[in-house]
Amino acid sequence: MSKLPSSGIVGKQMNESREKVRRYIRLTYLIPELLNYIDNKIIYDKHSENIVMGVSQGVEFSYLTEPEQKLVAYYIEYELVVPSHGQAIKIRKLSEKKKLTYEKLEDLLREKKGNQNERITFNKQKIEEVLPFDLVKRDKRYIEAYIIEAIKEYKKKNV
Repeated sequence: MSKLPSSGIVGKQMNESREKVRRYIRLTYLIPELLNYIDNKIIYDKHSENIVMGVSQGVEFSYLTEPEQKLVAYYIEYELVVPSHGQAIKIRKLSEKKKLTYEKLEDLLREKKGNQNERITFNKQKIEEVLPFDLVKRDKRYIEAYIIEAIKEYKKKNV
């Protein structure tokens, strides 16, 4: 019989991974305000006014001191902004260096997140009707590059 850490035993019993169990345990180090943002995700719907945050951000914040967690919770509540996982990692690193201040938090959270870039979408069928046949089977990034290049060529000829 192999020896499993307790998180592995619980994970096996609950049909979850050991790592997932460890993340949930780590959330017990959060102040109630931050934990509530994660709990809201479970009951969140599109019409809710609740602030929601993922487990991954919560795990990162669980390593902050209580005053730092309060600072983060205050900023989230005041600005109605939820840090991305990447931003949460940066906040944790600032904390580890003892450099987490309201000003640094504000600068960091005012940065545009990767998922906030506006996107333009097109009807796939309409685009495929005008693309060369061999291009239709290619990766969408390749198709995007092809369309951008076509627009540049069109612009050169018509300007």
